[in-house]
Formats: sequence, structure tokens, C-alpha cells
Amino acid sequence: MGGAPNVTANIVEPGVLYGDRVNEVDLRVGKIFKMGRTRATVGVDIYNLLNSAAILSYNQAFIAGGAWLGPTSEMSARFAKLSLQLDF
Repeated sequence: MGGAPNVTANIVEPGVLYGDRVNEVDLRVGKIFKMGRTRATVGVDIYNLLNSAAILSYNQAFIAGGAWLGPTSEMSARFAKLSLQLDF
């Protein structure tokens, strides 16, 4: 192909091969406490509540015997964040 060292070729037709559906559920619970003129807001955030491990990206480079379509990143694991805000 014109002396090019690399050639790009479609191995799989575009629009045929898809990864997992990405569904992420996040939850936030908060409560406001009032004490005179002072207000405290307490909150808990939980990310990826269902602990999905869907793959976000794949290795697109084909090398014979290589890791073609091997996962390169996945969703973050479930984690929580606690928060406190004081207004006075």
C-alpha cells in the first residue's frame, strides 16, 4: 500500500460489536438541623450503589495473539462520601 509500514483495516463491521450497557445508580441522603441561628447540614453520598463493574473502554489495537478487545478501564467501585456543612 504505497510502502506504508502500517495499514488500517476494519476487522469487524462498524456498529456490530458493543460492550456492556453502563447503568450507574447514585444516592444522596441529607438532613438539615437548625439550632437557633445556626444550621448544620449532614449528608451521605453513595456512588455506584449497585456496584456495577461495566467495562468503559476496550483495547482496539489488533495484534495476533495479543489482547484485542481486552478491557482497559471499568467503572469505579462503590464508595461513600460523608459531608457536614455548618452555617452560622
